[in-house]
Amino acid sequence: METLVQNDDFKYVIQDTGSVYFGRELSYTEMMARDDVPFKFKAIINGHIAKDTDLDLKISMHLLEMDTQSFTYRIFEQLKLAVRVCYKTRKRSITGRQTDRWVHKVCPVKQFCAQYRDKVKAHQAVIEEISISKLALMVINI
Repeated sequence: METLVQNDDFKYVIQDTGSVYFGRELSYTEMMARDDVPFKFKAIINGHIAKDTDLDLKISMHLLEMDTQSFTYRIFEQLKLAVRVCYKTRKRSITGRQTDRWVHKVCPVKQFCAQYRDKVKAHQAVIEEISISKLALMVINI
């Protein structure tokens, strides 16, 4: 008997009072099928992001390939999209011993594209999750 293993650890949508968090493995198609994704964000995906992007693309891969002059990039700036990245650094202790330390950083899409996108492409950092502001989502006109 063959066992089918499906890893959905990074396919989630979580909401708190200020933000909506998306797992890095979610594609736009999967977001459109979920009930816990805000309707207004689905409308933005359907009306604007779908014009420039294949909806089967994962949101994390889209961030790596996205042009900073594109309309989608400007939408993400308006939505206050933030990317949580994780990377390893070396830290020297008082005794002079070096240890590896994991750093988790949440940064806006503009900072991600400028500082961390190339590190993720070079496998020196990992995208953990993506979030959008509920207030920005509420205010944006579609």
